[in-house]
Amino acid sequence: MVPADLIDVGMGFHTREDAQTNLYGPQASQYIMAKQDVYDEPWFARSWLFKVFPRAENTLVHAKAIVARVGEQQSKGWMFIGSHNFTPAAWGRLNVQKPPYYNNYEFGVVLTGVDYTFHSMEHVTSIMWNNQNISLPFNPIWQPYGRNDIPYFNDQ
Repeated sequence: MVPADLIDVGMGFHTREDAQTNLYGPQASQYIMAKQDVYDEPWFARSWLFKVFPRAENTLVHAKAIVARVGEQQSKGWMFIGSHNFTPAAWGRLNVQKPPYYNNYEFGVVLTGVDYTFHSMEHVTSIMWNNQNISLPFNPIWQPYGRNDIPYFNDQ
């Protein structure tokens, strides 16, 4: 039984395989600003990574999203959608003696009170928010990374 106060959070990001096999090739892909050895560390939040399925087949989702589902049925929650990349340029660089340094400004939106109940699980590309059907560039029903899935890394 899932506790009523459980908050399940997931971050949607394409896999290395998706990045290499999409219609536009790896040059069209975003990457996580981390190395494989960081991802392999036991403290890395691998369980928060989910596969995102774009509306258009064989493409990638450029929008970055974080989804939270709350409660026993996991049918309500919130969603953050933004244009930020997973890089220090987008999130800032910490400096002990100065304020954080940002050289890139991104935009994001937090939708609270999202309804994640769906009448059909096939081809879902929208959510209910504020009694409005909100169209998304991806299916909001995500799949956890499989045993052999890894994100697309910055290999430099």
